[in-house]
Amino acid sequence: MTTHRYERGSIAGDFLRGGFGLLVTAGPLVFLPMVTWLAVAFGVFALLFAVYLFRAWQRSATVIEIDDTGIRASGPFGRAIRWDALAAMQLRYFATRRDKEGGWMQLRLQGDGSVLSLESTLDDFEAVTARAAQAAAGNRLALSDATQENLKALGLSAGAGVPRETASGDDGRVGME
Repeated sequence: MTTHRYERGSIAGDFLRGGFGLLVTAGPLVFLPMVTWLAVAFGVFALLFAVYLFRAWQRSATVIEIDDTGIRASGPFGRAIRWDALAAMQLRYFATRRDKEGGWMQLRLQGDGSVLSLESTLDDFEAVTARAAQAAAGNRLALSDATQENLKALGLSAGAGVPRETASGDDGRVGME
């Protein structure tokens, strides 16, 4: 069994950004008189930063465990998916710059009535993704073109004999052509 956590440096940065954003938006709400429409705007942004901080805390408290039978997220809102019950896999790339140099990936696994989303800031994300791709190949899952291209970008293969999705629709890529 292997265990994986989100990188502390990445989570620390998220806590700093979220905390600063919450301070800048909730602080004026508490200490300054505002007209109603401005208070609502500041309140909405404060709520968004609070949710961002909650997600950072959730990632910091989550441990991903992988063994021969499946993958488990232990911690708040923990979930588990058996490899033989894996029903869907998506690997998405989110670009932060036009030249597509910056960004992150998200691995979304579905099965056993659960959905598990993992971000590329997870330590050894490539090994986790490789194990999921192996299970997808074993279950003969249809993977979107975008997922297959993103697997190739990581130096991985979706596995021999895995059919490609032929239906058109959301290809899972954001900011990529």
